[in-house]
Amino acid sequence: MKSLSESILFAAVLALAGCATGTTANWRAGASGVEAGKARPMPRGSAGLAVHFKEAFGALEGTESRRHFACATVTVLRKSFLLSDEPQTGPEDRSYEVLAHVTTEEFPRDEERSKIHKADFGSAFGIGDEPHDLFDVALDPAFRAEAVERLRYYAAQLGADAVIEVYATGEAEYQMWEGGKLGFDRVEPSSPIYVGGRLLSFILRDVRLHGTAIRYE
Repeated sequence: MKSLSESILFAAVLALAGCATGTTANWRAGASGVEAGKARPMPRGSAGLAVHFKEAFGALEGTESRRHFACATVTVLRKSFLLSDEPQTGPEDRSYEVLAHVTTEEFPRDEERSKIHKADFGSAFGIGDEPHDLFDVALDPAFRAEAVERLRYYAAQLGADAVIEVYATGEAEYQMWEGGKLGFDRVEPSSPIYVGGRLLSFILRDVRLHGTAIRYE
């Protein structure tokens, strides 16, 4: 784990050098949505900070995303999933202030439940599969407690009382793709009309936890 001095604060202001993109804390460990200049509660110990896990994703809530890194030579695919084996409890029935959205570093994946199903994909008019359908990533149970504690620690640095809506994301990456498509975006391997191809240098990454740090009013 990083030291306190390394962690405060943190990836809300991280920037990557050169052509790399994707620097927000939703993709990097730390906090996002922190308002500059706004007074914050004093940091607190994480031991008593409550953690509440997300119960379900909303119908309009995006659970798949992708970002380009290193001058768009690497694309990282992300899929969200629930930590369904955790107690599904909500925050206290009282008003609260949202302090920030917090994200952990990557924690090791479960090798038995994480896999690349195939590298080839294809769809026509929405029927078929696309790159996010080609893989699954799950958190290694041995690192579950450590990952949750890391999320709790980041929230505690903001003076939070709890972290709510906690969920996980698993990632995979590829360098290029080959194939064909009929659509408007000539970079992304996706199209509502037709696309088919193969991801090159396709590998699995690991798992991050996400949550919303809150302070009760």
